Amino acid sequence: MKERRASIPARIADTIAGGVRRRQQEREPRAVIYDSSGAPRVVPAGSDDQRELIEIAERVVEAAMDGAAIESSSSEGDAPAAEAPEG
Repeated sequence: MKERRASIPARIADTIAGGVRRRQQEREPRAVIYDSSGAPRVVPAGSDDQRELIEIAERVVEAAMDGAAIESSSSEGDAPAAEAPEG
């Protein structure tokens, strides 16, 4: 077992600081890309590539949400009438 040398206040401060760091990291967007074999690679934080990928992803999500909103609003109205079979 590891011997603890730090004082109780120092350990409390380390715990609080660690929690703050983890919360900040969770809020930072990150870009992960996958190669053809499925292996992930994290794009370096703060790089131009990361910024560009995040901007593209935000636009894709926004477009998907807009499409879902349009689809949802059209399904709330009257259902289209069934067409009579020709013949």
